[in-house]
Amino acid sequence: MAKVVRCRECRLPLSASLDTVVDGNNTNDSDGAPFVHPGQYHVSDGGYFTGTEGRYIINLMDRRNVTDHSDPKRLAGCCGRDGCDGPNQICACGAEVATEKSDCWMPHALIFERDAVDLADAEAV
Repeated sequence: MAKVVRCRECRLPLSASLDTVVDGNNTNDSDGAPFVHPGQYHVSDGGYFTGTEGRYIINLMDRRNVTDHSDPKRLAGCCGRDGCDGPNQICACGAEVATEKSDCWMPHALIFERDAVDLADAEAV
């Protein structure tokens, strides 16, 4: 059954419909490449993105209803967002929900904050 990630604060969907959950053997840790393919999500084991255990990770193309954080210190990076300064993506309601990783020296992904989101059936949203 397809899933969506949604904001725990306002219930707004933060992802497209995600059809496939992938394990660590089916992720891509190449610099500049998507960590997971569109339509997929990964529940982090912390194997690549240290300190993210239990968090949902999606392809940047699958994000919905999020925007850059208003604090410019959170938006550091040379070619994209490095995500080293805390969550850099906020929901339309203002909640800090995710960290974009899109710099040239890392795989690209959106990593959701564990306590800010829920995974729901796509049909229920």
